[in-house]
Amino acid sequence: MGFVSRVHVGTLAQVGVEVVGVWGRDDDLGSMLDAERPDVLHVCTPNAVHAEQALAAIERGIHVVCEKPLAVSGEESMRMIEAAAHAGVVGATCYHVRGYPLVERMHSAVAAGELGELRLVHGRYFCDDVLVGAGGWRLRPESSGPSYVVADLGTHWLDLAEHVTGQRVLEVLAQFRGEPLEDYASLLLRLEGGVSGSLLLSAGAAGRKNQLLFECEGSRAGLSWDQERPDELLHRHADRPTELVVKDPTTSPLARFPAGHAEGYGDAFANVFRNVYRTIAGEEHDPFPTFEDGHRGVRAVEAAVASAHTGDWVEV
Repeated sequence: MGFVSRVHVGTLAQVGVEVVGVWGRDDDLGSMLDAERPDVLHVCTPNAVHAEQALAAIERGIHVVCEKPLAVSGEESMRMIEAAAHAGVVGATCYHVRGYPLVERMHSAVAAGELGELRLVHGRYFCDDVLVGAGGWRLRPESSGPSYVVADLGTHWLDLAEHVTGQRVLEVLAQFRGEPLEDYASLLLRLEGGVSGSLLLSAGAAGRKNQLLFECEGSRAGLSWDQERPDELLHRHADRPTELVVKDPTTSPLARFPAGHAEGYGDAFANVFRNVYRTIAGEEHDPFPTFEDGHRGVRAVEAAVASAHTGDWVEV
């Protein structure tokens, strides 16, 4: 199993879901689905086969949880949305970052108007994969699709920005570096509501293993959150000292443990998976990232790739 497959398997055990089989990218998935008849397929393979494998499950009435990016083109991701709707199955995109308790706290703060008029979102997602030889299939267009860091890192950040602010990204102006796929990208963003944005992405930032830094600015206050320190949130005020908000069950319903007891990467996956499986079981559930959210990420990747080629703003 690859890294993220192991994360999914471990997290499913944590939330009480039985895993009936694990299939490699070279296995005959259709035959195995017919033999095992799982209720849900988790797609954790390279980007270029996401759509094919998800559609194989959907046509058999099997629910799907798919890693990001949902597909390598908007045409593929729209086929997945339409197929899932026709089959009446749940389609989820694994934007696990939504599962962090303090991400939900940021979402609530913006929705409650605590920041005043929202004006700007900015940040970065840095790792050093290309410096330590871990890029692998992500560096190859035939397996990764048309993008590396925008697809692999940027889709997480952009979904987080839309989730926290409630505003969609409308247009992108992008600059890439790297061949055949970019290992660095800078994006300027235009969001709904007149909100502006900027994002830096790099897989060549030495010592940065998984830094997703997200900040948003309003007329009265701002927020800063870093995935490498997920249990801390800075709530910055224009008229009084900055607050350090620490993860606690009183700050977010997603927190499972008392204050001072760390929750991290695997716990974020668990929070997303719980709501997916509650939906499948027909139980009361909170929102989770859907195929539609994944499709927006794919469209953002396409817009960034086109913009980097033309040098123009491109609509998402």
